[in-house]
Amino acid sequence: MQIFYSTTSPFARIARIALAEKGCRELSHRLTDPWKDSPELLLANPSARVPTVVLDSGLPLTESLLIVLWLEAKYPNPSLLGDDPGTVISTAGIAMGAIEAAAAVIIGRKMTDAAFDESPVGLRRRRSIIQAMSRLEANPPDSNGPLPSLALITTVVALDYLRFRFAKSSWLPLLPKLDALALAARSRSAFAETLPHDMPVS
Repeated sequence: MQIFYSTTSPFARIARIALAEKGCRELSHRLTDPWKDSPELLLANPSARVPTVVLDSGLPLTESLLIVLWLEAKYPNPSLLGDDPGTVISTAGIAMGAIEAAAAVIIGRKMTDAAFDESPVGLRRRRSIIQAMSRLEANPPDSNGPLPSLALITTVVALDYLRFRFAKSSWLPLLPKLDALALAARSRSAFAETLPHDMPVS
């Protein structure tokens, strides 16, 4: 089994953490820049997106939450949905909204320039990020359980991605509870070894 990923993608990080926490250790990691349309990635995923997991059978799995869904079906115990799946999924949805909005800003910059941040669309994305993260700060996900929940994974990934991409942005609210949660999560290798960083120059 192999996973195509980049070091910057929060979506790939969600899948990598989930796979590691579920015990999928026999996994070949394929570091890939999805913007360069690698032939191997395109063969597995016509959208050239990461993460893409290719099973031993050759069957490709795409999209981070669908990969988590496959993991839950294949390895149901212990579950990434915890004892209260409704709350976990609801919280994960808020975190995913922040991740999607942040990724949209980065893509908007690629399409135009940094001025995208101040455009009506950019400001709307910023508002989405602020509101989502403020809600998560007010009610952080539970960190108890045999595995980190999907809510915890997505919340930490969202926060770390924002700290990575918008480190100098004054508009980000103070998030002390989430900062403490992310710091504690790094005691687990799945989180510590997947922290976002720039892709190596090829």
